[in-house]
Amino acid sequence: MNLYSPIFTRKSIRKFDMTSLGSETLQQVETVISEITPLLPKAEFTHKIVGPDEVKGLALPKAPHFLLISGKDQPLRNICAGFHFQHVELYLYSMGFATRWLSSVKGKQDDPNHIVGFAFGKPAEPATRKLAEFQRKSISEIAKGTDSRLEAVRLAPSGLNKQPWYFIVESNAVHVYYQKSLGGLMGMMYKLTDVDVGLALCHMAVASEHEGKPFRFTPDKKNPPTPPKNFIYIGTVE
Repeated sequence: MNLYSPIFTRKSIRKFDMTSLGSETLQQVETVISEITPLLPKAEFTHKIVGPDEVKGLALPKAPHFLLISGKDQPLRNICAGFHFQHVELYLYSMGFATRWLSSVKGKQDDPNHIVGFAFGKPAEPATRKLAEFQRKSISEIAKGTDSRLEAVRLAPSGLNKQPWYFIVESNAVHVYYQKSLGGLMGMMYKLTDVDVGLALCHMAVASEHEGKPFRFTPDKKNPPTPPKNFIYIGTVE
């Protein structure tokens, strides 16, 4: 299963073919979810794959399938959720399908533990792009130090395309930080920056495997480097 290549070509879309992917493909997605190594050993989530008649939210695209993610209160819950299910998103792209992460989507039945979700299915518009077409910050804006995996991290999706993460490379360690709030009106509108940093960490994990490097995330290491203003330290990749 090649999850690395889609990092450099994937494109979130709004238009889906409404044809179901079929029970066999959906079962393959379930298998992938069950086989992902979580960011933290005790991270646990539940999920549902539902149809368009079972979701609600603002400005939802018309799509044949929605994946809804939930989890009870636990350490770094949203970061772990983003990490886990971005693997699923990359898998779908590797199979020729497409997705769109949705901060507002929810199931029609209330779930107090709901976190986030995404739409997925066959694309009805281009779902790939060239590297030059990504609108992303430069590596120098999201990191201090050099690590070959940071290019994959740079291309991770995020809410409002704000890339609310920062990385400090120190010897064989990469310290991870994020913005808890985007501030101002944006901060009031969008509150899932911790999910976003989980997506970025997924890209780092996939790049680590591709390059034959270890990936071990440890939260709250002692005495990490001082982060930029308005950023919070969450852990270190070694």
